[in-house]
Amino acid sequence: MIENLEIRNFALIESLSIDLHPGFNVITGETGSGKSIILGALNLLLGEKADALSLRSGAPSLSVSAVFSIPEGHEILSWLADRGIEVDPDEREVVVRRIVKENGRSQIRIHDILCTREELRFFSDSLIDMHGQGEHQSLLSQENQRKILDSYAENAELIARTRLLAGKVASIRTEIENTREKSAEAQRNRDYLEFALTEIEKAAINDPLEDEDLKSKISRAGQVRNIYEDVNFTVEFLKNSRRELYNASSALGKAVKIDSALDSFVERLSSALIETEDISESLQEYLGSVTFSEAELDEMQARLATLQKMKRKYGSTLASVLEFAGKAREDLSLADGLDERLHDLEVSLAAAVAEYTDAARALTDSRSAAAATLQKDIERTLRELGMPSAVFRIDIQTDAERIQANGRDSVSFLFCANPGEDMKSLKNASSGGELSRIMLAIKTVLSASDSIQTQVFDEIDTGIGGSVAHSLASCIRRLAEKKQVLCVTHLASLAAAADSQFVVSKEVREGRTYTTVREVSGDERVAEIARMLSGDESAETVAHARKMLSDKV
Repeated sequence: MIENLEIRNFALIESLSIDLHPGFNVITGETGSGKSIILGALNLLLGEKADALSLRSGAPSLSVSAVFSIPEGHEILSWLADRGIEVDPDEREVVVRRIVKENGRSQIRIHDILCTREELRFFSDSLIDMHGQGEHQSLLSQENQRKILDSYAENAELIARTRLLAGKVASIRTEIENTREKSAEAQRNRDYLEFALTEIEKAAINDPLEDEDLKSKISRAGQVRNIYEDVNFTVEFLKNSRRELYNASSALGKAVKIDSALDSFVERLSSALIETEDISESLQEYLGSVTFSEAELDEMQARLATLQKMKRKYGSTLASVLEFAGKAREDLSLADGLDERLHDLEVSLAAAVAEYTDAARALTDSRSAAAATLQKDIERTLRELGMPSAVFRIDIQTDAERIQANGRDSVSFLFCANPGEDMKSLKNASSGGELSRIMLAIKTVLSASDSIQTQVFDEIDTGIGGSVAHSLASCIRRLAEKKQVLCVTHLASLAAAADSQFVVSKEVREGRTYTTVREVSGDERVAEIARMLSGDESAETVAHARKMLSDKV
């Protein structure tokens, strides 16, 4: 429960501290005094978005803090421990503080540990239930109606199981769909992949650098061929030269017989002929030592052409061609195993659906059993709230094909306020005042089964008066026996039924407006009840107020 609430620089509040008590607490005050400001500040501790417009004029920041007393064994204690927030095991008090700066940013601390707004919301939602003036509209949502029934039935474990199994079914269905898409794509690509793989395997690429090695060998082979051709041409030229030199030497030999002065030229030609023959023979021996095969060069060039073709079709390098081949084998292998995989997935899906069906059936059975009791409890409470002819029913419709996290059921609250009328949905059958009382009846019935420690009601008495107001007060008092209740009200009968009363007032000091809160008792409380009854403090009204306080319901 909330033991203390402190507010600083929030709207018209400069500084106030409220010590709340167990049981039934009411906040009263004249219209416009600032009662809603207090609940607005409390909403910050419930994780609502911070608004710098709430900052009191001239203040650099506002702050709201509360001291919570947590009962032994409450689940929130484990949540705090998981986050390293240490709580005294004897006192079990937790201080929550939220500061909002003028730039709109806020700082949240739970027991001096910085926390996020989501963590604050989880913490507060585990301890406080806030019922605002328009919150009863949430009853019109079938999803909220289902949550109310599940809370009453304590279906948390069953829902956790259906949620887990629904997720499992969805996951398998997604995998089946993806596998079918892959299978279809694999079948479309099968012919191409098989052709490509056959072509790559035929190329017999074992070395990813084979093409570079071939280029080097072909370059060297080309150079050897050029040398061979040039030397071979030289030998042929020398052969022709030897014949010409021989003929020249013979002719000159005839001439030297006539003129001996030509003898030196004959010797020189003879030497040239000998040198030419020697060079020719030496070059022929060189040609015999040169290793060159035109067929081998042609073979290397053909191989390189094959490798270049593979690169043009399947990758920029032989390594990427080999990678393509590996991927093709994987895809073909996957395609071959997809039918078997699909079969296995279908079997798994059938098993998961069967598991889900069993879990959903158990959840439906639990809801049906709880609905029979809950609707009777709510009807009984509604009669106590001044609706003696009210009929409340919980309709559960089950869709056998539906697979959702919260089961196969659609839950609807049906209501009839007057005898002889048809049962209708709350939206079509209830007024605002009736919805408020239905909400209170539900909260009263659920109070024994939930872990919420504090119930906050903001003017739940709107549109209610007379005997109904007394019934409302009686209902809230019973609720306050199990919970701490904080109620903002304008009804004197509701205020008089409370265990503690706080009066909100507004005053102007030195040109500035201030909202203050004080707890009242004795004559002060009598005077406040009298004001709420008729707006004055006549002897008759005061006497009536005093009697109301002495005759608490």
